[in-house]
Amino acid sequence: MAKRILLFIISLAVLICVPATTAQIATLDGYVREGLTGNLTLQQQNFSYEKSEQALRQARGLFLPSLTLSARYSDLRGDVLNLGTLINPVYSTLNQLLQAQAFPTNIDLRLPLQRETRATLLQPIFRPEILYNYRIHAKLRDAEAAHRQAFKRQLVADIKTAYFNYAKTVRVVELYRQTLPLLEENLRVNERLQENQKVTADAVYRARAELSEVKQKLAEAEQQSDAAAQYFNFLLNRAPGTPIQFIPDSALAVETSLSREAAQNEAKNRREEFQQLRAGIGAAEAAVKVNTASFLPNLSLGIDYGYQGNKYDFGADQDYLVVSFVAQWNIFNGFQDAARRQQASLEVSRLRTQLSELENQIALQVRIAFNDAAVAKAAIATANDRLASAQKSFELMAKKYEQGAAAQVEYLDARTAFTNAGINQILTTYDYYIKYAELERAAGLYPIEDK
Repeated sequence: MAKRILLFIISLAVLICVPATTAQIATLDGYVREGLTGNLTLQQQNFSYEKSEQALRQARGLFLPSLTLSARYSDLRGDVLNLGTLINPVYSTLNQLLQAQAFPTNIDLRLPLQRETRATLLQPIFRPEILYNYRIHAKLRDAEAAHRQAFKRQLVADIKTAYFNYAKTVRVVELYRQTLPLLEENLRVNERLQENQKVTADAVYRARAELSEVKQKLAEAEQQSDAAAQYFNFLLNRAPGTPIQFIPDSALAVETSLSREAAQNEAKNRREEFQQLRAGIGAAEAAVKVNTASFLPNLSLGIDYGYQGNKYDFGADQDYLVVSFVAQWNIFNGFQDAARRQQASLEVSRLRTQLSELENQIALQVRIAFNDAAVAKAAIATANDRLASAQKSFELMAKKYEQGAAAQVEYLDARTAFTNAGINQILTTYDYYIKYAELERAAGLYPIEDK
């Protein structure tokens, strides 16, 4: 029994202080990079960004000329106007007067013409709404890029938190597994003592109850560990059941020298939500100018070149060329343009108010995350002291129990306190890592690459 107690103490100390040997392979940043590469939700964000890029490309295309080729054939039936019936008699009279066949008398010119093939070139010369429409899409593209970066930052925090939750459940499972042999040995000893009539049955029942309780807690911890592992693999777009390697505690230890005020300033400079909202304000301001431009005239150049007639004839004397300068000015349309411009101006005011609210909201997030991380960090020292005291108490009580100077209840209470102190130390340590990951997200401390 004494050997098992000593082994339990050594195993518990090693479990809490030293990570698994496979820890030397994985790093937290490596998991983050894997998640940023494989996460399916982030891939959807990438598609949305590419979509905004193509919308900007489409808006840029409005500056360029458009060229279209069209061909038309009309089937003429019924009472169709034929200009030949008007012109041919006139030409016949002229020929008689001139006594010469100077003019054709078989002209067939039915309207509309049966065939027409033409190429049309349109080039905007002065259309301000095209410029401002381009600026709107540029700002929307920037807003989409900032939204994607904000999602990346949240994903980083989620990946870290998921790993910490998984790691602490695994440590708790290992701790319960280290405790089981000690309780099984305690039950065996008490059953032997009862057979020799040295203890009563209640000691056996108490030992069996303690063993059953730890088995139940072990089963619950294993279920939580499996769920945490599944969620972590889901974030990284891994197959369910993919092994997760541990990371050494030295690689997880985090320290920050930033004050709360400095963390708030970092958030103002780095949080992508500010960039997203400012881009939205820029798009709304451009929308105001689009609606203001509707009061200005538009000027375009149009060139038509082609062939037309009642039969296809592409001879050199059958083509035509039309060059047009088109000016259009909307004088009055029931105050619709003014209403649209006012709506865009109100949207600018709304977004600017939202920006002020966002500044206060993120400042509050940073303050809460900073205080939570500071409290969690301070709790680690308390948890370590509690574990050290519980270990000493259990060692002393175990010696007394071996010598028959302590009751079984006292021994089991000391063991329970030692185990609970070990669990508390594990949870406190990883809770600090989780709180720091949230502070890292709130203040924008983790560098996010924009590829």
